[in-house]
Amino acid sequence: MKTTPLKLFLFFIQAIGFICTSYLPIYLLHKGYSATEVGMLLAIGPFASLLSEPIGGYVSDKIRSIKKVLLFCIAGMIFSGFVFFQLDSFTAMAILIYCLFFFLAPTGGLSDSLSQKTADKTNVSFGSIRMWGSLGYGISSITIGYLLSYLGVDNIVIPFMFFCVSLFIIGIFLTDIKVTDGSESKVNFKDAFLLLKSIRFTVFLIIVLFITLGHRANDLYLSVFIQKVGGTETTIGWAFFWGVATEVLVFFTSGYWYRKYKDLTFIIFAALLYGIRFIGMSFASSSVELIFYQLLHGVTFGVFFTVALSYVTKIVPARLQSTGHVLLISVFFGYSGMISALVGGKFIDTYSIFSLYLLIGCAAIFGAVLLMIYSKFVKVEKQTNRITSSL
Repeated sequence: MKTTPLKLFLFFIQAIGFICTSYLPIYLLHKGYSATEVGMLLAIGPFASLLSEPIGGYVSDKIRSIKKVLLFCIAGMIFSGFVFFQLDSFTAMAILIYCLFFFLAPTGGLSDSLSQKTADKTNVSFGSIRMWGSLGYGISSITIGYLLSYLGVDNIVIPFMFFCVSLFIIGIFLTDIKVTDGSESKVNFKDAFLLLKSIRFTVFLIIVLFITLGHRANDLYLSVFIQKVGGTETTIGWAFFWGVATEVLVFFTSGYWYRKYKDLTFIIFAALLYGIRFIGMSFASSSVELIFYQLLHGVTFGVFFTVALSYVTKIVPARLQSTGHVLLISVFFGYSGMISALVGGKFIDTYSIFSLYLLIGCAAIFGAVLLMIYSKFVKVEKQTNRITSSL
């Protein structure tokens, strides 16, 4: 089957994600809002995702079509995004940013879920498909940086609308993948809710939250950090570009390194590296140092996200895979994003952005320790199940 439409879709959806995470804070600051107010507005997006991402995953499993849900969401993004970038009122922007992220949030998780299913169906590595999303993020980080340096950040609506309309056209050519576990029964809400009753799955999501707080805070506030130490919009673009360049390399080579060790071993390694990276950034005094630390982004995010998504695929029923994937991504980008936006903005105003990065680095280390404990319990659970099954 052809994977070109899916790869192009990932390219454009990540380009939109870059605009809405990396340059939206700069856009809001440019409009005169304080860091605390920006944090409040940015927190609305992840808050919207808490509802829309699980709904998107559930509906796609229910109707057995990720493609239809994606097209509906993109149509909503085009309308709400266009209106949002015309507003000045804080209240009106708060309402429209909720609408924008309500439609935007499920697209990332659902496209990654479709990528995982397509990879399994075509017997290729997930990373070889997902890397196209990273390419979209990386290339847009450079092109949009230069474009906004020329047009001005107040014209951010131009690249946003271009990518959204292109995305809708590409989405028409996507192909759904049917995945079953031998049961043809339809998914109902009770089945989806049962996922959260799985201790193994739920505890894993809670631990992921601690680790990804830093990832989302960096997405939201790296641009602010770079400007704090004297960088420009172009510098911001290059910082994200080099981070994503290493991410592409990790995804591209995932077929070679992925099965060398167990899933949780890779996840723990990435969590520890997250901690080292953010703690190191807290002592940075120039944009060059921040760009250097961004080179670790590919290893931290590339390894963590690839293996975490695969791990969830293994521990949830096949017919609930989209729901499981989206719940993981809700925690990865939604819950952690909301907390990072709210706490991050206030923390920067009260203390400093340097203190914020020290805090998120420590949170990642704490998450790595929790994962080590979790892995021990998983081993005990497997051993107990083997003993029970032999009786």
